[in-house]
Amino acid sequence: MKTTRNLFVILAVLLAAVILSGCISVELKVNRDGSCEINYIIDTSQFGGFISVDEIEESFKESVEETNTRAGKTVAVLKDVKENKKDKTMTVAISVSDINEMEEGAFFGTVKAYRQESGFGLDNLVDKKDKPVAAEDIPDALYLVYLPMTEGDEYGILNVTVTVPGTIEYLTEGAELEKGNVAVFEGESVLAVFKMGGGGFPVWIVPVIAIILIILLLLKMKKPSAAPVVSPPVTTNAPDTYINTQSNS
Repeated sequence: MKTTRNLFVILAVLLAAVILSGCISVELKVNRDGSCEINYIIDTSQFGGFISVDEIEESFKESVEETNTRAGKTVAVLKDVKENKKDKTMTVAISVSDINEMEEGAFFGTVKAYRQESGFGLDNLVDKKDKPVAAEDIPDALYLVYLPMTEGDEYGILNVTVTVPGTIEYLTEGAELEKGNVAVFEGESVLAVFKMGGGGFPVWIVPVIAIILIILLLLKMKKPSAAPVVSPPVTTNAPDTYINTQSNS
C-alpha cells in the first residue's frame, strides 16, 4: 500500500477554516476488481459565504493530481462536479482504479492477505446480527475493504455509505447494515468483510426455467388431439346410363 493523500480529507484546509462539522457525506461503491466510485455530497449551506464552490472544486482537482503524483500513476480521476442550488448541495464524483493506492492503510483483497499485512480492526467486528465475532473465526477466503476514517471524521465527514460486490458478513462495531451489500459508517473506520458475489451462471434462473417447462407441459397435456383423417370412399364419375348401356351390349 503506497502512501497517497487521503481522499477523504482533501478539503482539510478549506473545511477547517470554517469548521464545517457534519456537512459532508460519502457514497463509496466498491467494484469486484478493487476499484471504486466515490461521491462526496457537500452541504454548501454551511459555507456561510467564506468558501466558493469554485474553490472547493479546485481543491478536489489539486488533491486528485497530488494523489496520482505520489502513486506514480493515474489512480484517481475527477469525473464530475455538480451543484444543486435548490438543495444547496454539491456532489463531487471521483473514480479510483485501486483502493490499495487510495490512501495510507486503505485495503481491498482477501482476509488472508489482510492478515499477512497485519491489518487493523479484525478484533472489533460484529456479524449481521450485531453480535461480536472473534477475529480468528473470520474465514481467510472472504474479501475485505478497509478505509481509515479517523482524520475524515475530524474534518466533518458525516457518514460513509459503502456498497460492496457481494454479501456483507461482518462489519465494524457501531456501523449499520442497511441491506445485504450496503453498510453505513458514522465516525467508525470503514471495515466490511464480505462474500464476493458470483459473476457466473445466475442460479436464481433455474427455478424460473423449471416453472416455465411445467406450464408448457400442462398446456400440451390439455390440448385436444387432432381427429383421425378418414379417406373418402372411391367413386366413379361415369353416369349410371353409360354403365347400363355397356352391360346390355
